[in-house]
Amino acid sequence: MYVATIDGKYLCSNENYKMQKEYEKRFGERFISFNYADFPGTTEKCAGQMYIETLRQALKDNKPYHIESKRYLDMDYYIIHLKTVHLGGFFIPDFF
Repeated sequence: MYVATIDGKYLCSNENYKMQKEYEKRFGERFISFNYADFPGTTEKCAGQMYIETLRQALKDNKPYHIESKRYLDMDYYIIHLKTVHLGGFFIPDFF
C-alpha cells in the first residue's frame, strides 16, 4: 500500500508500534489496518494523525474500536483523492 509521506511519519512511528502491541495484548485482536477510506484526513489533520488518535482513544477508553470499513466501497474516489491531496509518498507493505 502506498501512503503519503506525512501519513507515513505517523504510521511508522515508535508510538504507533507500541500502541499497536498494547492494543493486541489488551483486546486480543489487531487494530484495524490503516486505509484512506476509514481515515480520510481533513484540512486540520492528516489521515495518519487521525489513525493514531483513534488508536490512542481506544486504549484510553479501554474499549476495542470496531467499525464497518468503507475500504472497498468506492475505490476510484480514494485513489483520486490520494493522488490529488497527498503529494509524494512511499510504500508500506499490506501486512502492516
